[in-house]
Amino acid sequence: MKLCLILAVSSLLAAPKTVVEGDGYFPVLIQMKDGRLAAVYRAGAAHIGRGGRLDWITSNDRGRTWTPPAVLVDTPEDDRNPAFGQLADGTLLMAYAILSGYGPDGKLASARKDRVFDGVYVMRSTDHGKTWSPGKRSPETRRPPGDKNVVSAAVSPFGKIVQLKDGTALMAVYYEATLLDGTQQFQSWVFRSTDQGVTWDHPSLIQLDGNETALTVLKDGTVLAAVRTSRAGYLRLTRSTDGGRTWAPSVQVTKDAEHPADLIQLRDGRVLLSFGQRNAPRGVHTWLSSDNGVTWKPEHRQTLSSDAPNTDCGYPSSVETKRGQIVTIYYQVDDAKNTPASAKAKVIQWQVPKL
Repeated sequence: MKLCLILAVSSLLAAPKTVVEGDGYFPVLIQMKDGRLAAVYRAGAAHIGRGGRLDWITSNDRGRTWTPPAVLVDTPEDDRNPAFGQLADGTLLMAYAILSGYGPDGKLASARKDRVFDGVYVMRSTDHGKTWSPGKRSPETRRPPGDKNVVSAAVSPFGKIVQLKDGTALMAVYYEATLLDGTQQFQSWVFRSTDQGVTWDHPSLIQLDGNETALTVLKDGTVLAAVRTSRAGYLRLTRSTDGGRTWAPSVQVTKDAEHPADLIQLRDGRVLLSFGQRNAPRGVHTWLSSDNGVTWKPEHRQTLSSDAPNTDCGYPSSVETKRGQIVTIYYQVDDAKNTPASAKAKVIQWQVPKL
């Protein structure tokens, strides 16, 4: 970690802290209505493994200390790729995918057609996470909507589940589709729920050649999305002014291998973009925009962490706990030959530069 690079544009409120060891992949962080921070993440296996499950941790002191991990989902198959959010009425939603297709030896089938994803599952809690409903699958999410050229598709939710002013919940879902001609195509979609996350339908295409997509709803009602491209791995920003039904042409904002994203709007109106940096020195970068994400000035970009030893890192997720004070969680793998044992989730508490 090169603290001099951070302190030039922001201030650390506490030293970076490891909060999960031996796990912690792909964390998603929110602040619940009872004031606690909560993060869900992949545990039990590295990127691939039948032992994959989903855990969560919480903090009641703005990220200084955290509870021991608790298991949210652990089916006999590979539970993976969480998305997370809380609705205005307090309902917590945790979405995930299940991958089947592992043989008796524990190895994943080499043929894509033998790797089974049957859609996105969503769990709900109405008591601040004390109890959760069983995961319910929405059949509409199984395949890319209306695409007759798709033979099979891997599916995953991503990032924060958000809510419009009219109460509609939005969830980003992406597909790696195998087409009739044998080629693969990534597609980024948004699904909608009008019943507090029980069912999901009325999908809208955000972008082709897009996968992991972060969403945030701005104060003026605009939905802002940061889409990871599937080839070069840079981020493109797009926006919707009709609740996610249609999307403006996207604009590239980061360089190759700078992904995936998290988006939040701060109390002062600025938009904070957090993203993984997979070019050396690797870690996490952040960027501030003062005009709802239209422009991103180079002087408003900063390095938050830069000590990741390889490209298996990033996936930051940020929350503003009080005006200008941010908590960011992310993961890194310290030894690529020793996973998931060397994986960890880390938390940084920091202060954004003042206007």
